[in-house]
Order: sequence, then structure tokens, then C-alpha cells
Amino acid sequence: MYPHIHIGGLDLSTWRITALAGVVLCWALFLPRAKRLGHPLAPIVLLLVLALPVGTFGANLFNRLIPYLAGLPGVYRASGLTVIGSIVSVLGFGLLYSRFVLKASPMPVLDAVAFTFPLSILVGRLGCLLSGCCFGRIAPASAGGSFLSVFTLSAKLYAADSEAGQALANAPPGTLLWNLPLFLMLNALLVLITAETLYRNREHWRLAPGTVMAAAAAQYSGGRFLMEFLRKDDLVGNSQFNPWQMAVLLLFAASLLWLGVCLVRRRNPVTGACQTPSL
Repeated sequence: MYPHIHIGGLDLSTWRITALAGVVLCWALFLPRAKRLGHPLAPIVLLLVLALPVGTFGANLFNRLIPYLAGLPGVYRASGLTVIGSIVSVLGFGLLYSRFVLKASPMPVLDAVAFTFPLSILVGRLGCLLSGCCFGRIAPASAGGSFLSVFTLSAKLYAADSEAGQALANAPPGTLLWNLPLFLMLNALLVLITAETLYRNREHWRLAPGTVMAAAAAQYSGGRFLMEFLRKDDLVGNSQFNPWQMAVLLLFAASLLWLGVCLVRRRNPVTGACQTPSL
């Protein structure tokens, strides 16, 4: 694996390069969609530019706050809650920006932009794989001789100076790990398919605004919770959960509640307005 690329006198992080590539790709794809929705270009570009430092701040905040709340103040992983912290902070920022700057209802904007978070994760997790910043538990030796081998990695593939390489420095020869970044990429791909399918059929299926983002967040966090059982990481107390699982479980509960509110609402096929059926 290649945690760093050396170009001349520059030492570039492969994770940062891939993460930035994912962000730029999302920008390029979202701008035409925003234009079709009738939003002027300048404030949309400003939204995308400001979301980058907001997401970075949220990532670093969650990486420190969640382990502290879990009773593991010494635990800090640059990759641990980067994604979750970014999603939550950018989501909150997007709500406020849509309301007070775009002067538009936030939910349609969030639905339009919903595809960007699984797409950016899908690209960014490739950087995690290359840099060795998050890695899986040791897989049973039997996995190497079955179809499950496509979901494993040899421990020797990680660079010695990577986080995985340092943690596995004394691993026996032939040690296999579950390929955690691959699982997370597959989860993001499924979320991307769901988000785009819902968005493209939102009118036909009379979905209430916010349904697309809520469904994507619920699917991502539910899948991420399950994938975290494959992570080699610290657990919270005597539980079977690591700090990242505890946080993503809260996101899953909040997303399900949000999705439930959206699903009980219906668009009027004539007016297009959402209505909550009387109980």
C-alpha cells in the first residue's frame, strides 16, 4: 500500500488526494443538478466551497469528542469518525445555508445533494485502503482458501510506516485481514444506488421532500454499523462496540426517525403539496 506519494520534495498523503478527488467529482456532478433546480450558480459554488472546511472541522471534532464521551480519552484515529463527523456537520450547515442564504426549503436541496455523500465515501475509502489508516480484524485462515478471499488482504501488503503496518508489525507470516475499506466502499455503492433511484423517481412515487437524504443516511449508518464489527479497534468498556459504532448507531436512530416522518407524508398528485394523513 502507499500511504504517501513522494513527488520531488513533496510528501503527499494518498488519503487526502483521493478524498479531495471525491469532493471535486461531487462538485462537478452537483452543479448541473442545482442549475436545473433553478438555483443561481454563485451561492451554490459558495455552499460547496464552505462545506469543505465545515466538514473538516466536524471530522476533527467528532474524532476527539466521541472517544472522550465513550470513556476512551486516549483513543484518537484520524479515520475513525472522519466520515460521520463530516456528514453530520455538513448536513447541519446545508440546512442553515439553504434556509438563510438560498432562501429555499432545505429538504429539496438535501435530496438533490444526497448522492454526494456516498459517492465521496466510495472514492475516499480507496484512500483508506492505500494509506492503511483503517483496517479489519484478522480473518480466519480458512477464508484464504474460499471465495471469501476476495474480501481479505494480506497483512504484509501494508507499508511499515502506516497505522496498519505498525499495529501488525509482529503478525505471523500469512496473516489475512478482512478488507474493511472494501466493505465500506460496497456499502457506499449501495447507498448511492438507493439515493439516485429515489431521487429520480421522487415525483412518480410522490415522495415527501427529505425522503431521499433520510433514506440514504439510514441505509449508510445501518450498513456502517454492521461493517464496524470487522474493524480492528478499541471497544467501549465491556461492550462489543467500538466508539465509532456507538456514534453511528445514534445516527441510524435519528435517520430512521426522520425517514419515518417522511414516509407518513404524501404528495398530492395534483398540487404536489405534502399532506400528513389524519389518524
